[in-house]
Amino acid sequence: MTSCEADQLEVTGCQRIAISALGTLLATVNGRPVTIAGPRQRTIFAMLALAWGRVVSVDSLVDAVWGVRPPTTARTQVAICIGALRKAFRAADVREPVILTTHPGYQLVTDACSFDVRDFAAMAADAADSARQSRLDDAVGLYRKALDLWTGPALCGVAGRLVEDEATRLEAERLAVYEALFDAELSLGRHNEVLPELSAVADDHPLHEKLRHSLMLAQYRCGRRAEAAEGFRSWRRRFVDEIGMEPSASIHQLHNAILQDAPGLALHAEAAPHPDRRTIPAELPADVPDLIGRHSELRALDALLDTPPDGPPIRTGVVAGTAGAGKTSLVVHWASRAWESFPDGLLYADLSQYEWSHEAATVHSLLHRFLRVLGIPAESVPERLDECVSFYRSLLAERRVLVVLDNARTLAHVQPFLPGYGDSRLLVTTDGRQDPLAVGRGAVRVDLDALSLPEAADLVTRMVGERRVLDDPRAVRELSRLCGGLPLALRAAAGRLIAKPHWSVRHFVYRLAEADRRLEELGAGGVELRAGFERAYSGLTADAARTCRMLGLLDTPYFTADTGATLLAVDPADAEDAMEQLFDMHFVRVAGVGPGGTLHYAFHELVRLCAREKALAEETEDERYAALSRLSEAQLARS
Repeated sequence: MTSCEADQLEVTGCQRIAISALGTLLATVNGRPVTIAGPRQRTIFAMLALAWGRVVSVDSLVDAVWGVRPPTTARTQVAICIGALRKAFRAADVREPVILTTHPGYQLVTDACSFDVRDFAAMAADAADSARQSRLDDAVGLYRKALDLWTGPALCGVAGRLVEDEATRLEAERLAVYEALFDAELSLGRHNEVLPELSAVADDHPLHEKLRHSLMLAQYRCGRRAEAAEGFRSWRRRFVDEIGMEPSASIHQLHNAILQDAPGLALHAEAAPHPDRRTIPAELPADVPDLIGRHSELRALDALLDTPPDGPPIRTGVVAGTAGAGKTSLVVHWASRAWESFPDGLLYADLSQYEWSHEAATVHSLLHRFLRVLGIPAESVPERLDECVSFYRSLLAERRVLVVLDNARTLAHVQPFLPGYGDSRLLVTTDGRQDPLAVGRGAVRVDLDALSLPEAADLVTRMVGERRVLDDPRAVRELSRLCGGLPLALRAAAGRLIAKPHWSVRHFVYRLAEADRRLEELGAGGVELRAGFERAYSGLTADAARTCRMLGLLDTPYFTADTGATLLAVDPADAEDAMEQLFDMHFVRVAGVGPGGTLHYAFHELVRLCAREKALAEETEDERYAALSRLSEAQLARS
């Protein structure tokens, strides 16, 4: 609606009706929504709005609602829907008629209405006129203003072939505006600024040649020549597979020009390129030189580097496992192998070192640090968290960065750091099996368990030296078992042996055999294991934490939900829920299935010792005695 029309409405006292179809179909009166109930009413109202003042016959409305097989009462039902629409506008305090009965059907009164479809078409036409007159800045502004009218797919929520055909036409016009917008932006030399948005739109329309052409040109002008060439090759394969024909000659010519660095691809007004003065961050901790095993896990993470021929790329990886399983070592080792794939930097943060009581402030602080490391001046970092997240994602979309977040606990901690699109990747470690990135995001997931006994022995051998180990290989295997196969504990044990060259492996095994002293004997490694256990333990519910403590009192290696129920004097179903939370957080594993499908659980060896320490510290002697007495009585009753 123009300003003159708005002034006229104000003078005459008419109500302002705004109709939106570039997204969910909606009508509002002075900003208040009009209730358009039911799919038939929505289809009929959409047909009237799209006709914009022209008469729509009853037959056309019947066809729009029911297609080729309308019921015998179709014309009557159309009349009922029209009556309901009129009633809805009267309920919104519209005094003048909105829908007229005009032979051979109905007509929308448009004098007091605005329609975003018409506004979009008018702005797009004005933008095209500005572009033809070489007023490119004006054209860009108008194109963006037109696109801002869209809130989703056209006529979302409205059914019917005729309406769906109109929605397809509107989507084609939207794409044409995007094409013209990107042409204007690239002509103005804004390839860096427009690349993230252009990449997203091209990804949403993977078979669109003009968008791919613009994307390749923008990538080339941003210095991403190899990416432009490789992107074309994978895109062409998909185009030929799905369309059954070669892309146009113009896009082939652009590809050849990119390969030859043709001077015609550069803007004539472009100055000589400046060297990139950004510091390339490399924040990863030191790599583990003797990573043992984990071959399948490393191959799984390699999916982050692949470009699938169909479907979106995998941008996120999650490595989950118990404390001490070597999650950080695996991630750092993989990233160290893959660093050449991330020329714009490697970012790292240990989330356990941050204070999460004020979550939004912590996320903003970490995003601020990442942006500063990536070369953004402090004064340019947005103060609002949502704007900071958008800025961060836009920056990552322009670059190829690997972000590693260590020791994540919840979805809220990780979600702001997810790349939206582009070539950057996020790699997360967590204690929990529950995916902190939510099902449906397409993350590659690795569940990390303890090393096998041969792998554990190999790790100790490499660190301590073959001559010392060969003196007593059985002692090395026993050492590996006492450490539960956890790489962190094995490295701590090997470190003790290196520091004590006069100790035999057998002597150290004797010292470790005493369970109450084992964590202390493992020295600094045991302290780190406790820290990881404490971090995961603090995230348990009160019931799961108490179950963990009480199970730590047991000498038996295996237990069931009934065991936990007896120890805690709770319902077996509640005990099973607590056990499953312990399973999710990698405190226990499923050791087997007994008669009747009963699950048998078991602690990881060193986690059991941590759980026992918690029981001795947090449960009174009377509580521990009562729990073990209940279990003994129950076992006697069953025998």
